[in-house]
Amino acid sequence: MTIPGERSPGWRDLVVPTQAATRSVILRYAPALELVHPQLGLDRERLAACSLGEGIALRRLPSRKGVNIVVFDETSHMHTGTYKALDACVTTAALTSAGARRVVASSGGNLSAALGAYCQHAGIEALLFQPASTLFKQNPRFFGGSSRLISVDLPEPEVKSLARAVAERFSIRSIPDTGWRLAASAARAMFLLEASEDAIGEVDFLAQTLCAGFGPIGIYTCLAALRAQGLLRAARVPRLLGFQQEANAPIARAWRAGESRISAQHVAPRPDRYIEPGLYNTNPGRHYDRLAGLMRSFGGEMMTIGDEDYRRMSDLVRRDLSDAGAPLSTLPGTDAVLEKTGLMTGVGIYRAIDDGLLQRGETVAYLLTGGRRELRAGAVPTPELVVDGSRDEAAWVSLIGERFGLTEPPG
Repeated sequence: MTIPGERSPGWRDLVVPTQAATRSVILRYAPALELVHPQLGLDRERLAACSLGEGIALRRLPSRKGVNIVVFDETSHMHTGTYKALDACVTTAALTSAGARRVVASSGGNLSAALGAYCQHAGIEALLFQPASTLFKQNPRFFGGSSRLISVDLPEPEVKSLARAVAERFSIRSIPDTGWRLAASAARAMFLLEASEDAIGEVDFLAQTLCAGFGPIGIYTCLAALRAQGLLRAARVPRLLGFQQEANAPIARAWRAGESRISAQHVAPRPDRYIEPGLYNTNPGRHYDRLAGLMRSFGGEMMTIGDEDYRRMSDLVRRDLSDAGAPLSTLPGTDAVLEKTGLMTGVGIYRAIDDGLLQRGETVAYLLTGGRRELRAGAVPTPELVVDGSRDEAAWVSLIGERFGLTEPPG
């Protein structure tokens, strides 16, 4: 907290106090997005027009072995139930600014839902490719209209390859754009600064489960930019504690091997063993290079979460989250957790405490990136097209073009 008579930190000027963080961190910290990512030309009025609710709230869990655990609840106040609503808000603002009317995207599921909802709102036609294995957790209201859901029953690299092939053949803009995703997570960095200054004290570790690593890269890119401009002391920046599921952990393997790049030896996915099928990126490639550089600068560690870790601690984490006011949603009619990514972060934190990586008196910010969303029994979206291995990629591209009225550019 600021000492009376002491000048407020420079980053305070990047906060819009009239915008509540529980309503939208994108709007509360829009000046930071503009400052850190000026090349994107993000317009506050356009961001406001695209916003549907991108809020974050603070919640506290019981301390464990003297470690303070503060939940950054990025699910309860997010329009689509995960922090990917931040990406979608910034993406649609940038797209409408550029006059884009049609886009192609592929994701493990959470980003598809967010882009589906926000593109509908913005009137942008979106061809959304996602694995068939994650349809069970989608809300039908996020699709339909201008958001066209395409289910792909193929391995992750082929889902992405098909989406790229459609975009290239019909000259459609492919999203998400890395710059937009990093800008979206600048809002998370600002929430961290404001919370640590006003409510919870300095944070030692920032903990999140990773897929490609865009979120942490965006957070630390913002913090690095503020530090470079003299708006933030280096000591205020927490270390990153990242987690990946053991069955798909190229980032964790490369980091623990001391490598600056992901190579073939780090890519060994076991889809049949995934705890959370939405964490399906098998090779983040160049994104890891940037993440590793930021971690070497600010400090941090990577861990893997295995089946035994999850079985041993997930129920305890669920109870603690529920007691703190953030109960996790379950599959309709069951006790099975619908979205496990955020829960895995809690499992990782509890294990890191038991392993002694987190020490008594330290504070860890638990980024609960998803876990709360409403689904009705039997309410699963119906894809407009189901892709499988019955045709080759070129044949599917042609069929998709016919189905959605796409035309190849002349010449």
